[in-house]
Amino acid sequence: MGRLVATLVLVMCSAACSLARAHGGGLRRGVERANMRGRLLADAAVAGGGGGVVPIYWSQPLYMANLTIGTPPQPASAIIHLAGEFVWTQCSPCRRCFKQDLPLFNRSASSTYRPEPCGTALCESVPASTCSGDGVCSYEVETMFGDTSGIGGTDTFAIGTATASLAFGCAMDSNIKQLLGASGVVGLGRTPWSLVGQMNATAFSYCLAPHGAAGKKSALLLGASAKLAGGKSAATTPLVNTSDDSSDYMIHLEGIKFGDVIIAPPPNGSVVLVDTIFGVSFLVDAAFQAIKKAVTVAVGAAPMATPTKPFDLCFPKAAAAAGANSSLPLPDVVLTFQGAAALTVPPSKYMYDAGNGTVCLAMMSSAMLNLTTELSILGRLHQENIHFLFDLDKETLSFEPADCSSLS
Repeated sequence: MGRLVATLVLVMCSAACSLARAHGGGLRRGVERANMRGRLLADAAVAGGGGGVVPIYWSQPLYMANLTIGTPPQPASAIIHLAGEFVWTQCSPCRRCFKQDLPLFNRSASSTYRPEPCGTALCESVPASTCSGDGVCSYEVETMFGDTSGIGGTDTFAIGTATASLAFGCAMDSNIKQLLGASGVVGLGRTPWSLVGQMNATAFSYCLAPHGAAGKKSALLLGASAKLAGGKSAATTPLVNTSDDSSDYMIHLEGIKFGDVIIAPPPNGSVVLVDTIFGVSFLVDAAFQAIKKAVTVAVGAAPMATPTKPFDLCFPKAAAAAGANSSLPLPDVVLTFQGAAALTVPPSKYMYDAGNGTVCLAMMSSAMLNLTTELSILGRLHQENIHFLFDLDKETLSFEPADCSSLS
C-alpha cells in the first residue's frame, strides 16, 4: 500500500497549483533553441547522430537516475519528471534545504561551473528571474513538489552514457519537505531548460519496469537510441499542440472500453496529460463514474462503505473473490487515443492490492484535483512495461508493450 499511497500524498496536495500554472505560465519555449545550442555544448554522441541511454530505477515511490555534476565529478541523484521544466539540484551553501542522501553540490569545488549572467536569453526564459547584486541570474519556480529558488549556472553533467554541459538551477532555498532522498529533479518537458531541450534531442523514449520488480532497471533513451521495436503492436497518436508556456505532453482521448461497455469522454474532457509523477490515472468525473459503476457490476460484490484513502472504490479481497461474477475474469480497460492508438490496461494494473485484505480501483476522478479545466492524467502505474517514444519533430507519441528491464 505504501508505495502508491505515498506518491499520491506527495503530489496531490500541490497538483492543482502546479498543473494550473503549467497551462498559464512557466518556462517560455519561445526562446529559440538556437540560443541554447550556441552556448550549451552537448556531447556529439548524444546531440548529434548518436544517442544516450540512461538507466533509471524505482526508489519508492518514484523513478530516479544517478548522475554526476562538475569537474571533478560530484555524485547526485534526481527524480525523473516527464513534464518537468528544467534540471535542478540542491547546492551549498544552502539557506533552507530538504534532506538528501548525497552531499550538496559544491559549485566552488568544480572547475567547470559557470554562473549564468543576468540579461541573457537563457536567464530571461526563467519565471520570476531576477538579477542578484553580483550580476548572477537568480530564479524562483513552483514545481510539482513545492517552491524552490536559487541561481542559474552551467556545468558538466554525466547521466548514463550522456555527457553534456547543461544549464541548471542551483537551488539554495526550497519550500519542499522531502524529495525521497533525491538531490533534485531532471525535467524532460517541452522547455529550453529541460534535459531534452538542452540536448537538442529530436526524439526520446522511456520504459518503466514494474515498480514491484526488485532489481530491474528501467530506461530513458535519448536521440538515436530512442527507437521502438516496431511491429503490429506499436501505435501512434499526435501530441496536443499546447501553448509556448506549457512543458506538458498531452494527447487526445477518444474513447474508453471496459469489456463490452463503451464509455465516451465528454468533448471538453478529452485531453490526457502523460506524466511520470502521478501513481494512478485520473479520468474526468463523468468517465470515472462510468468506470466505477462498470467495475462494481463486474466484481459482483458490495464495495466498502469507507474505501481506503485516497481511493474512491475498494472491495474486501475475500468478498471480491466470492462475488456474484467471481467466476468471470475482469475485462481489460482499453483507452483509445486519436488515430485509433489503443492502450490496454489489464485488471492487474487497475485493481490495486492496497493491503489489509483490500483491493481498490487504481483510477480516480480528476475532480478531486480541483483543476480549473477538465483534464485526465495517464499515471505511472498504467505505463509500466510500455515503451513510450516522443518524436518532437513529428509531434507524435508512439507506444508498444515491452520488457522494460531489457532496454537499459
